[in-house]
Amino acid sequence: MVPLTFHHSWGKYGERERLTAMREFAANGVRHLVLGDTLLKMMGQDYKLPAVLREQTQAAGLDFVDAHAPFRDFGDLFIPDERDHRVMIARQKLNLLLVNEMGVKTCTFHIGSKYYPEHSVDEHREAIFRSLDELLPFAENLGITICLENLVRPLSTADDLISYMRKYDSPNLGVCLDVGHANLKEKGEGNPDSEVPATWEIAGLPVRWERDIAERLQPYIVNCHVHDNYGAGDDHDLPGCGTIDWKRIVPILLNAPHIQSIQSEVLTARRSTPIRTVTENIRRLFGEIPEVGTTTPRP
Repeated sequence: MVPLTFHHSWGKYGERERLTAMREFAANGVRHLVLGDTLLKMMGQDYKLPAVLREQTQAAGLDFVDAHAPFRDFGDLFIPDERDHRVMIARQKLNLLLVNEMGVKTCTFHIGSKYYPEHSVDEHREAIFRSLDELLPFAENLGITICLENLVRPLSTADDLISYMRKYDSPNLGVCLDVGHANLKEKGEGNPDSEVPATWEIAGLPVRWERDIAERLQPYIVNCHVHDNYGAGDDHDLPGCGTIDWKRIVPILLNAPHIQSIQSEVLTARRSTPIRTVTENIRRLFGEIPEVGTTTPRP
């Protein structure tokens, strides 16, 4: 059975708020949480925090099931600058060690967003290969699967991700399907409010719009990010508050052959959405039976 996991902006508040949110998730039948990038950053700065988090989640009847590595500043896999690349690799190896310490087996990575104008797109692509050459064996030794997320930027399209999967053909490399990002790439063309073109202009490239992203990536999906938008901006809103066709998406996710978790990435703090509203929405969408913590396709 595929567990449902829930994202929360843990790092923005203090310990009291963290405990309150954990108890609220548990009170609403949640059992699994996301070890997000902000928590990993905090754990890298406080060696005592992993043990504290394990104690707090256990006391609330919760656990961490999937993780998201820090990104942007020394977190992007496509960093071509040699010094910055070395720093990124060292930090991501530490993040993988922390993920392992928390007993989590999948970790999502961003290809990248901060371009280096003095380097070509091909040099950015080669940096991705250098990153995976180092991080994949490290993750394999820890029993962790690295999941590459589809973004709206160059080098993170469905074609790109499929090419990385085929190049490495590794059981420790998969895809994190972000359904919100996919919606932006499928429905943004011709929309004057779309945020996608600006992310390609930075790299000096014309936008490559996409179709059928979920269908094409399904064979490689290991985990996913579930949220909604109207095809213009990355709103991270509740499913149903946007233009995503969930009758199309839900069966693709539930029937992905390698799926290990389905993650709600609704940003509760951004729109002041109650945790109960999010959990009820996601359960209704995926047909979870809270008492046994399993998911089944809706009839």
